Amino acid sequence: METSPTSTSFTPPTWAPEGMDDIQYLLHLEAMRRYQEDSRNVKRQVEEQVRTWLDAKCDYQRDFGRLARLLKCAALQTAVDAQRVPDVDKIEQAAKDIASLRSKLSSDLRPATLDSKDLEQCLEHLKTAHKPRLNLSRQQREFAQNQEAFNGLRTAVDGLENGMELGMMQAMDRLVDDLLPPRDSVN
Repeated sequence: METSPTSTSFTPPTWAPEGMDDIQYLLHLEAMRRYQEDSRNVKRQVEEQVRTWLDAKCDYQRDFGRLARLLKCAALQTAVDAQRVPDVDKIEQAAKDIASLRSKLSSDLRPATLDSKDLEQCLEHLKTAHKPRLNLSRQQREFAQNQEAFNGLRTAVDGLENGMELGMMQAMDRLVDDLLPPRDSVN
């Protein structure tokens, strides 16, 4: 009867001479060892491939999610752009302004004085195009008051810590003085 390769018992074939039993047994053990080693190696390779596949799957899902969010944002932008009507006059005026500024900046000549017309035009743009920050002075004042209060609190906490440390040291000195036996004064 022939046994499976995983079995530990070995029956030599009937045709083998008596001295061959030990050699056959050793060959069988060597074959078993190789089989188990190969089995462990295949199992390790399979586990490694599974890990590689899972990593690739995780990367794919992350990239797919990013792509889906990007497509959603692009679709949303397209929908918003479809609702908006471009103002051709403003675009043309902005292009002219940019060209004018580009030509002024690209020239090596620096004006000795500012052109009053350009300065007035800039001030006009600032007044109309840029909304002034009405609450800025109030916010600056409140921030300064909060900063001052914070500094006052910090100073008070520092003074309190120093006072507590001094009081604890004095209390410990009194406790030590109370625990020590009275000294005899020698005249």
